[in-house]
Amino acid sequence: MKVFDLTRGKYPQLYYGNDIISQYEDQFKMTIHSSYSFQRKFPKRGCLHDVEALIDTIPIFLVETSMTNEYVAVPGMQCSILVPEDRYYVPTEYSEFDIDEWVNTKESEKEDDPRERQPQSLSILDLLGVYIFTNDDDLIPRRIFVWMDKIMDYAKDHTKKGIKQIGSNAATLFDFVVFHEIGHALMDVELYGIHPSPHFSYSSDYVYRFIEEAYANGIALSIVYDNLKSQEQDFIKDFVLSQGAGYARGWDLRDYHLEIDQWLSIKVLFKYDIACLIRDCWKNNHQELVPECVQSVGHNDWLALKDRHDKWGIIELPSQKDIIGFKKYDSFWSFDENGLCMVRLDQQKGYLYGFVNEQGVEQIPVEYDHLYSFENGITIAKKDGRYGAIDLNNNTVIPFNLPYEDIRGFRNGRASVKDRNEKWGVIDTNGKLIVPCENNNIVL
Repeated sequence: MKVFDLTRGKYPQLYYGNDIISQYEDQFKMTIHSSYSFQRKFPKRGCLHDVEALIDTIPIFLVETSMTNEYVAVPGMQCSILVPEDRYYVPTEYSEFDIDEWVNTKESEKEDDPRERQPQSLSILDLLGVYIFTNDDDLIPRRIFVWMDKIMDYAKDHTKKGIKQIGSNAATLFDFVVFHEIGHALMDVELYGIHPSPHFSYSSDYVYRFIEEAYANGIALSIVYDNLKSQEQDFIKDFVLSQGAGYARGWDLRDYHLEIDQWLSIKVLFKYDIACLIRDCWKNNHQELVPECVQSVGHNDWLALKDRHDKWGIIELPSQKDIIGFKKYDSFWSFDENGLCMVRLDQQKGYLYGFVNEQGVEQIPVEYDHLYSFENGITIAKKDGRYGAIDLNNNTVIPFNLPYEDIRGFRNGRASVKDRNEKWGVIDTNGKLIVPCENNNIVL
């Protein structure tokens, strides 16, 4: 990423011309895989953008408070840049927010009313950095600003040991702030050429900001934290937990396998049903900030989407219309080479499985205790507690009287089976035992 030091080298303790991302390259690469998962859900003209290359196009401007709301000349470029406001109004107390009232404002199909979204009690948050996106027609549509003097002042005010530790803490905080803003860039769906829902407005919605800032802090922590010395870790922890609602929630994500593709998908598909699912996550205090409600089904321009009753259906992109013929299921898998997709219904006594075709017809009725993927037109199935095998048209090819406690799916015409003595063997596609059940385990 190109860094423009508008302070002209005034803070060498924080930045001395180094490549910021290269210091954390491995951690950064691990973080961006969710961006690729998101792009695969919403293919844009068959193009999968190089996320590292996209991030590399975003310049970072190092500034001071005195430059706020002023145009400042950019070194090495024949232009000036407007330094934005360095403060933001945020809710005073997360506990004052009523998530049910928030959901009620989403019930209308009209675009959100900002007056309905903002809590009444507000305070001013001093920003150490900010990610800005204007529009693609601008000379620099996306940019990051970092206030160097504020970072230095915070380190001085919150470091208990000596000048050397102040410098170390300030440099650590600088890296953290930069990756926090890069986190916002990674969550900018328009960076990938995809438009958010018209009902989604990050800047003025408390829930959106809460989730976004938590994820941004979680991203920064996942990249920076493990590389720090213990004193610097304590410093960053105190900083994160002192930031207030949303921001502090990011601390809980530091050791969590951070996945942002669901959040990015929600931005694109947001509607009332999704708002209800977010409310449920919020009330139940799930580890996940957002629900798992969008899923690929291995079919071009189709996605499985969960409704507010926790049932899945399939929608078509880009219209986002329901595909007629699909019922609502509790789980979807991906369509296979036969044009079939495994689905599941959750019952009080357990799960039932079946397969639907591309017209939404249950080609294999949802009545099986267990199913595997088809191989050469047949699959192992379990029904009423007994194992057998069926073909693509639900015809029984191996009767449901196989004398085994467990059977795994066919692989190269063979399936491993377990008998009552917990020993494993192998059967063929006729159900004939070709390897006796004498093994502790078999991997085909």
